Amino acid sequence: MPGTAAEIVCTIREKVADRIGLNRFRTWFGDTTELRLNGQRLDVTVPNTFVGNWISANYLKHLIAAARDVLGTEPEVSVCVGQPAGSAPQAADRPDTHGEALLTAGRPSLTSAAMTENRRRPNRPTLRGELGSFVVGPGNELAYSVACGVVRHPGDAYKHVVLHGGCGLGKTHLLQGICNGLTSAHPTLHWSYLSGEEFTNEFIYAVKDGRIDLFRARFRKVDVLVIDDIHFLANKKATQEEFLHTFDAIDASGKMVVLSSDRHPRSIANLSEPLVNRLVAAMVVRIDPPDFATRREILRRRAATLACELPNDVLDYVAGHVTRNVRELEGALYKLVALASLTKQPLRLDLARQAVEEYVTAQRTPDPANIERVVAAHFGVTRDALHSRSRDRAVTWARGVAMFLIRKHTRLSFPEIGRLMGRKQHSTALMAVRRIQTLIDQDGAVAWRTPAGMRDVPVRRLLEELERRVLSGPDAA
Repeated sequence: MPGTAAEIVCTIREKVADRIGLNRFRTWFGDTTELRLNGQRLDVTVPNTFVGNWISANYLKHLIAAARDVLGTEPEVSVCVGQPAGSAPQAADRPDTHGEALLTAGRPSLTSAAMTENRRRPNRPTLRGELGSFVVGPGNELAYSVACGVVRHPGDAYKHVVLHGGCGLGKTHLLQGICNGLTSAHPTLHWSYLSGEEFTNEFIYAVKDGRIDLFRARFRKVDVLVIDDIHFLANKKATQEEFLHTFDAIDASGKMVVLSSDRHPRSIANLSEPLVNRLVAAMVVRIDPPDFATRREILRRRAATLACELPNDVLDYVAGHVTRNVRELEGALYKLVALASLTKQPLRLDLARQAVEEYVTAQRTPDPANIERVVAAHFGVTRDALHSRSRDRAVTWARGVAMFLIRKHTRLSFPEIGRLMGRKQHSTALMAVRRIQTLIDQDGAVAWRTPAGMRDVPVRRLLEELERRVLSGPDAA
């Protein structure tokens, strides 16, 4: 065992990092959290109650186990709010301060700004999503770490954030978890959470009723504006322009915007170039579908909330066969539990096979119509245009990419693809597929004009994005 107290604490920190992962350790046990050894007691000093509650709820057992391994005896672990030794108190932790605002990279700290204004706690709703219940895996670990960073240091850790990924992968959960976490960690901060559709509708109502000044005052004066499904603004020029001005006003005041989208900002068709430029300058993080271990843990936790315990073989079977997103995984679980209750049978493997049969069948072959919808939406054209004889560049590329993906992911022949795409000759489909394959082999790019300007995307990245959305199911369109 290391000799000095400092060496012992260092070893404990290393063991905790090994147990929970380096990203989580940096998020919750970074510079603002200090470990001290007093005899056989390990004191954990945290910067605020939110961090303290989080560590107590999620990592206390890991602290105890790591300390036990190093000390050789059962330790006592104490978590308390305070400042690490030798550090200056932060403005967010001084309850009655009226001093200067804390600065980070030239931007005022949201927490210190809220305290210097001596504001009352706003009345805010409690949303469903909690960071504590989010299941972390390789596909979402960075997004989770970013969300935690926003809660701990809003406006300081990241300037703005955009989370993107397919349907049912946890974007809404993380956004709501950020809002609930901000309420706990920074009670005086004002945040506003709504969907892209709600923002659009409220803007339209404000224009019609002559209340545009009130609309702007509501959204431009918040500390953190959180909007889910920002891709809903595509094709809505007036709403995009208003959101652009809102974004600029929030950014100029040193405050923060957190967004989610079903695709990367540059892949959202008919989004204005100025708005795209603002979004890609943010912290843009992709969320991928969960791997097997993550799906299994999600199932186990959801089953626990339903007061049922799934046998290991049932957990493995469902997690191994329902792979596209979390919503389908939860749907399969609810169906399994309902079947067991209805038939009064135990939760066995044969019942699991029956419950997930429709999900397995749906995942075998993508629907050609869904491929057309996804591709058409990406290029900003209609499905009717794909079936037409239009030679518009965007339509031509969209038609060729759709034929390529249909040929790759379905069993349709070239004559069948030609008939599907507007009764075209099989040679049309054949040449379109060959053209895309040549671009892939040459690492080429696809360029087309949109109302927002020219788009030029490497074909490999384009196909990867479209395939991810196609394989995520019809909701991704």
